[in-house]
Amino acid sequence: MKPKPDFLAILQTLAKHQVDFIVVGGVGAVLQGAPISTFDLDVVHSRTSDNIDRLLVANRLNRRCELPGHRRCPSCDIPVPTGARLCPHCGCALGKS
Repeated sequence: MKPKPDFLAILQTLAKHQVDFIVVGGVGAVLQGAPISTFDLDVVHSRTSDNIDRLLVANRLNRRCELPGHRRCPSCDIPVPTGARLCPHCGCALGKS
């Protein structure tokens, strides 16, 4: 049996890292008082560069979130473009991939 997702922990993590987002879908409806059940969490995040950086930091422990054409920085574990020489998050020098 799969463990139940902890929606509150996910939302707290996003808020802790100051990610700009809104909750949509079933959970959004429940938060507005709709008497429905839902089994997933749908969020829409701001697409600004800074916000995406914060989102990646918040999600860095989730190894399932890999981006095509990216590798992980060995210092901060953030996905960075494969050809990058410096990590845009922590500034460390990246070796050749």
